[in-house]
Amino acid sequence: MANKENVPCDLIVEILSHVPPKSLIRFRTVSKQWNTLINDKAFINNNKTTSQFFLATKSKIYGVRVNPKIEVSELTLDIPALESLLPRHLINCEGLLLCSMGKGAVVWNPYLGQTRWIEPESNHPLIKFYGIGYDYDNRYKTLASYKKYWATKTSWKTHDFSSDAWKDLHTMVMISDSSTHQKGGSNTFHTTCGLSLNGTWYRIASYDKKKYLFFLINFDFSIEAFYKFCDLPCEDNHHQDTLVIGAFKGDRFSLLKQSHLTKKIQIWLTKNKIHNKGGADVEWMNFMEVSAPNLPTLVQTRSYSQPSFFIDDKRLVVCSCDETGWA
Repeated sequence: MANKENVPCDLIVEILSHVPPKSLIRFRTVSKQWNTLINDKAFINNNKTTSQFFLATKSKIYGVRVNPKIEVSELTLDIPALESLLPRHLINCEGLLLCSMGKGAVVWNPYLGQTRWIEPESNHPLIKFYGIGYDYDNRYKTLASYKKYWATKTSWKTHDFSSDAWKDLHTMVMISDSSTHQKGGSNTFHTTCGLSLNGTWYRIASYDKKKYLFFLINFDFSIEAFYKFCDLPCEDNHHQDTLVIGAFKGDRFSLLKQSHLTKKIQIWLTKNKIHNKGGADVEWMNFMEVSAPNLPTLVQTRSYSQPSFFIDDKRLVVCSCDETGWA
């Protein structure tokens, strides 16, 4: 590499983008420039060997990449003694995946093949994991709920990766079953999972089951509290409509809606980057509409999965499962 100064920077980036992440780790010591490049979030997202989005079926996890053809590969959770557990929902947080496994969860880095098992406390073995994120000090945490057998409301806890400690959240908004109680009435979480963006967890909720006015709730891992973030742009909703929140270009929201009645798919994108300070200035724009009356319902209530989707320029790629859990 004596003549590396003569190699154009764009060519170096293009070559390294084809190198698997495990091998890239070793290249950090080549130079400060390479170390900065390999740690750059945009460079990691554009790596040609990694998946752009993921799908969990009833028994397997798949990685999907559009390169430019659709490439699907089965991913393996290499955790001894846990082969019999089935993956449930996946929550993505900038390359880390939170996999709920029924009686615990796995935090998984599929790029590096690293995993960490989160063991529930003995007094709350049936804990349910909802989200993953990090606080102002970049300490990763997970959000989970549990219900005491004598209680009518669901209680919430966080798990800190650095200390491996659980913390009960007594001062936050409490959730009863699947409803958040805030000033002004009862709100209900939508059936699909949430999304972590910039360390904050977001999930779709509605004001009232009769009105179907949907919005985003976020959970701030620094102050450990729920907030209403912003309204969603979709109208004329049905309680069985498919609604999935996703990330676009790593710093914006994308929203997929499939009408239960017509099967039409609508895609919205946020116009600007998302900041954790609040969603008052969030502006949505209609990106795409696809009329597909013969398309099956993307959310199957009999399986554990929900659809995953990816937007690349003007292309929409959607992965989903049928009622048997087959992708």
